[in-house]
Amino acid sequence: MQIVESIRQWWRVQVFLRKLEALGQVTTAELARDNAVSEADFRRLASLDDTDSALLRRLLWRLGFDPEQLNRRHAGVMRDMAVVCAGCTMRRRCRSDLDLQGVPLRHGRYCPNTGTIRALSQGSGPRS
Repeated sequence: MQIVESIRQWWRVQVFLRKLEALGQVTTAELARDNAVSEADFRRLASLDDTDSALLRRLLWRLGFDPEQLNRRHAGVMRDMAVVCAGCTMRRRCRSDLDLQGVPLRHGRYCPNTGTIRALSQGSGPRS
């Protein structure tokens, strides 16, 4: 069943990317600019499947942060972290680590957002 869902998700991403291409380069560039990211980052973010795009939020929750609150307080930082996450080659390992409940996270060994998360923990503190 997991293979079927993976194929469905891949297909959804392909349909979305085709729709993005149909908008044309000028509109795509405007959308990227409106979201304060480069076109390449915008396309990379758009190509993530639902489970990949949720990894950052899952990680933040596991570390004691409220992602929505962080997004309200530090929208630019959250956007930058999402871009970094989208370019990460360790998404499979991250997903696997996050799926292991009751086991300490090992994200600090491979997550490119570790430094930013540490800085946020010093400035924002975890959720109450």
